[in-house]
Amino acid sequence: MHSAWRSPKIPEVRRLSRGLRGVGGLLVATALVAATSTTPAHAAPRGRGAASPTRARPLLRSSTTKPPQRPAPRVAEPRTPPKDPNDPHEKRIAELRDALHGVMHERPLSATRMGVEVMRASDGEVLFSHNVDARFNPASNTKMLTTAAAMAYLGPDWRYRTSLYGPPADSDGVVHGDVVLRGSGDPSLTATDLGDLARDLARSGVTKIEGDLYAESGDQALILHRNTYAVHVRPTSAGARAQAWVEPRSELFVVDNQAQTVNGKKSRLRIDAYRKDTHLVVTIRGRIAESRGEYVDARRLADGALYAGWTLRDALADFGVEVTGDVKTGELPVRTVLAMHRSAPLSDVCRISNKPSNNFVAEAIYRTLGGEVYGGPGTTEKGTRAIREFMSSLGVDNNRYTIINGSGLTHENRLTAADLTQVLRAIYFDVAIAPEFLTSLAIAGIDGTIRNRFQGTEAVGLVRAKTGTLSGVSALSGYVGDKDDVLVFTIFVEGFRHKRTNEVRRAQVRMVQAMLRYLHAEAPRRDGPPPVVEPSDDSESDGDPSL
Repeated sequence: MHSAWRSPKIPEVRRLSRGLRGVGGLLVATALVAATSTTPAHAAPRGRGAASPTRARPLLRSSTTKPPQRPAPRVAEPRTPPKDPNDPHEKRIAELRDALHGVMHERPLSATRMGVEVMRASDGEVLFSHNVDARFNPASNTKMLTTAAAMAYLGPDWRYRTSLYGPPADSDGVVHGDVVLRGSGDPSLTATDLGDLARDLARSGVTKIEGDLYAESGDQALILHRNTYAVHVRPTSAGARAQAWVEPRSELFVVDNQAQTVNGKKSRLRIDAYRKDTHLVVTIRGRIAESRGEYVDARRLADGALYAGWTLRDALADFGVEVTGDVKTGELPVRTVLAMHRSAPLSDVCRISNKPSNNFVAEAIYRTLGGEVYGGPGTTEKGTRAIREFMSSLGVDNNRYTIINGSGLTHENRLTAADLTQVLRAIYFDVAIAPEFLTSLAIAGIDGTIRNRFQGTEAVGLVRAKTGTLSGVSALSGYVGDKDDVLVFTIFVEGFRHKRTNEVRRAQVRMVQAMLRYLHAEAPRRDGPPPVVEPSDDSESDGDPSL
């Protein structure tokens, strides 16, 4: 465990916060100062990816270092008087406990199973604990483990690489032979990125590729637009063929449109897709009402290799590079890099996972973590192995939890509130990843999955947290505070009906508001009581199709 934390002076925090964009920068700067003040410089193995060569990566504690031990929790008995009635600190703790228990003993939480822990970041003192050693489904709170471990092992500056390999071009700019597009599992790759790769190839002097364009498939190495596409159907006039097309536009898709526009009947459309040679045939059958608006069906490809291959071929043509052969899938034993695209830093990709709670991106990061730490290809099993090593390095007993995937979209993951709070505090003091990790979390009332939940409260901009939602499960964990006083919290709730989901979320908001009142108890009072406004309903489901 880290030594006692000394609060950074506010001017120093403000100076650091000026370099951190966005609401909540002061909270991130506080974490950075705290980490700089207390984190021992332990080295750790680095991933084999494309990390920045100029940034040293102090990482997890070495295997010879004794892992930090969890402090003995305070027993949360809010109904008993404080130890010293005249001690302002004990009064504040007692008021916090009373407030939290008050919310927990009211509906809807009174009819649920809960695990809650609130810890002061500065010294690890547990201010409130309830059922903290029981195992709960963390749902999308799992993404915090995935992204923290990835940034710890690979570094926040690590980047995915997507490269085109082939024989070197001759003096006339002609590549004689087949080329192959290889990816590293980048879930942020877009058509614009492949366009940049094509532009760079053209700028190098290449004008023609006399051969086929191969795209390596398997192991989710090539992902484009998260492997998603959308089928659009728009009515015309009654009795006429409806309009239908696929976006993004690509020669990969062949549209077989048999949908008719009708009058006086309900719309009934059936959309199917199947692969034929190197194309994906999308068939649209049925009818669409003349009075209906445009219909959009979002779909996902099982493998993005051909998607990326056709998109790159189109981009090469746009930049004047002719490909004489076809687009195919497969591997080639070529090692010469003709052009390369590097993704945004891993920390930016982690924001896509955490703020909107994107399951697909989280799973891609999970596989990447496993492949980079233990050798490619990246798999879910290797990702799980890396998470267990990460948790163990932070002093968490691997027998206390079960994590089988990176997104939390499963009913098999299990984690205790005590262990998650411990991990979050350790991350807060890790100077190597703390600023980027906190920046990846949603900001109360501002963005991500908590952009609506704290509207109208004093917590707007003062909470950075991750939500988690499955059927009958709601989790909210993260950090609350400002200036030099921050609390780490975990709130797990299980055992409620779907129709109570928004009520449970509002109760979790009230619990976080109580934590903020504790932090502000000794601050100068504003005129009048703080506003207590019920947040608007938040129907976000963290990508769970069942909600």
